Amino acid sequence: MVPINIKMDLDKMSKSQQAIANYVAGALAQIPYCTEEDIAQAVGVSTATVSRFWATIGFANLKAFKKHLLQNEHATPAHKMKQILNKVDSEAADVVGEILDIAANNVAVTKQRVEREAFHQTVEAIHAARKVYIFGSGAAVCLVALLQFRLNRIGVQVVAMEVSGSELFETLSHAGEEDVVLMFGFVRRSPELTVILEQGKTAGYRTVLVTDLLVSDMLEQSDIVLQLDRGALEGFHSMAAPVALVDALTVAVTKRRGQQALNQLDRLHALRKRYAAQLPK
Repeated sequence: MVPINIKMDLDKMSKSQQAIANYVAGALAQIPYCTEEDIAQAVGVSTATVSRFWATIGFANLKAFKKHLLQNEHATPAHKMKQILNKVDSEAADVVGEILDIAANNVAVTKQRVEREAFHQTVEAIHAARKVYIFGSGAAVCLVALLQFRLNRIGVQVVAMEVSGSELFETLSHAGEEDVVLMFGFVRRSPELTVILEQGKTAGYRTVLVTDLLVSDMLEQSDIVLQLDRGALEGFHSMAAPVALVDALTVAVTKRRGQQALNQLDRLHALRKRYAAQLPK
């Protein structure tokens, strides 16, 4: 899909420019969050070639192109909601069915996208870690809480990190070589993610990035990457696939810890039973 009010005349472009144009048109949802280096690496051309490309489609530079996309309501919350509402605007619309279909598709794509070796490495890293620090902001806060709850139950020491500002340092300062920092990074690279990745080089902790980004310098800077699907960036985002991935990690880590995890669950059950009268469910 060619962006709104943009002419891409492939016949007048060089082969390198055509490759960039095809990539931009196909990955339009990701472009507002890419650098020229990201695009150059994805296409297989030089950064200078990408820099010169924008003039061929009527823009001074990448910044101007991004501004155009955002002004045309790409990737805004209202635009995302309008898209899904357009699908269920009739009285007879099956809202539940539509949303579940979207979620099922996201999960199916994620099943293919998650690299099994990276998943195995994540499980091993969590199992071996002294502590697992988890970061997520916005909608991902619920994923942090869920993963923390599930892993704590089987004896993994988990710390939920503050989501923004200088308070992040209060937990990050304790992370060291024996630890893992798992980050949920959706849509874009935030300043907090930048700090976590940069500090990892000094502190020595391993980083695991769970993301829906296909193009980002964070992919190379993270030790392990788990890529999933939440839908097109300019569309409605489902959290079904991230939740399913959290469930998969929980089961896999429990399996890896074996009797140690089961013993911890038995202790939890015994504690509940002992104090059931004082603290009922």
